[in-house]
Amino acid sequence: MLEVIGAGVGNSNGDKTDFVKVFQSSKHFDFLQSNLDRDGVTRPSPDLPELTYSDKRAATEMTQARFLLQRFFRMYWRTASYNLTRFFLAFTLGLLFGATYVSAEYTSYAGINSGMGMLYCTTSFFGFITFSSVMPMASQDRLVFYRERAAQTYNALWYFVGSTVVEIPYVFFSTVLLLAPYFPMVGFTGAATFFTYWLHLSIHVLWHAYFGQLMSYLMPTVEVATIFGVLIQMIFFLFIGFNPPGASIPRGYKWLYQITPHKYSLALVASLVFGDCPSDGDGSEIGCQVMTGLPPSLPENMTVKDYLGDVFAMKHSEIWKNFGFALGFIVVYRLLALLALRFVNHQKK
Repeated sequence: MLEVIGAGVGNSNGDKTDFVKVFQSSKHFDFLQSNLDRDGVTRPSPDLPELTYSDKRAATEMTQARFLLQRFFRMYWRTASYNLTRFFLAFTLGLLFGATYVSAEYTSYAGINSGMGMLYCTTSFFGFITFSSVMPMASQDRLVFYRERAAQTYNALWYFVGSTVVEIPYVFFSTVLLLAPYFPMVGFTGAATFFTYWLHLSIHVLWHAYFGQLMSYLMPTVEVATIFGVLIQMIFFLFIGFNPPGASIPRGYKWLYQITPHKYSLALVASLVFGDCPSDGDGSEIGCQVMTGLPPSLPENMTVKDYLGDVFAMKHSEIWKNFGFALGFIVVYRLLALLALRFVNHQKK
């Protein structure tokens, strides 16, 4: 197009065609002017009623929701740098942790602590990757949101719904890419365990994506959002219940332990793979195995399930309770994001 109008790299100084004058002397310009020079088009008409809207916005609520959902899904589909990067990292991390812990044993004192470290790293690290990668995208799109909200294009609620729904399929697909090589390589078995693990890990990673969006909506720039977000994440990592273990956290800090979303996610996956020992089973589950190499401070003949409950305060019987807390944290942080979208505005004008 630049070449056609004479502004491209091949522009010649000898080409003095004035395209404005050419257009003004054409029949298309005369036709356009005749249509514009009418009552009710470029000036008020005494014969036409005043244009008024019965609602605050011209589009209906369902139209706003449909177009915003369509817009977010198209934006994510076209942003390969965001989604393909996290898909690649998910699969790479699955292979890396799988190769690191291939043929690992979890029945000794050192083995179970190493296994807990593995769960801590995989759960926390991939969640943090999602958190840090979503903030630049959310901050960049927030500028468009400010402009369109000022024009009353749509309700902030439907923008919030679009940004919420669009993350779900991408998060679930990225976590299955992580688990596909990781789950069998580290020695975990069972289709039901795999899908339950996948669901719980996806909920955890989804919370990280939503937390990144919340920081982007609250803070004026992506740099400030990153600083505050990382600070809060470091506090959560400290009180996740791995090091120090949940049962060893001092009483004065228990409230921090209880309000840490990561605590419930780690307890979910740990009790799922290490804390399961059904009474009607054959005793082959990891949780039923008697531990070896225990220090003198722990009783003899302690099973993996008992160790998990006594030391880390993670119990298989609390899986669905923890799942409810994980979903509850998502709801709370999404409500905070909705309030930030509605009432926080960092424009300078």
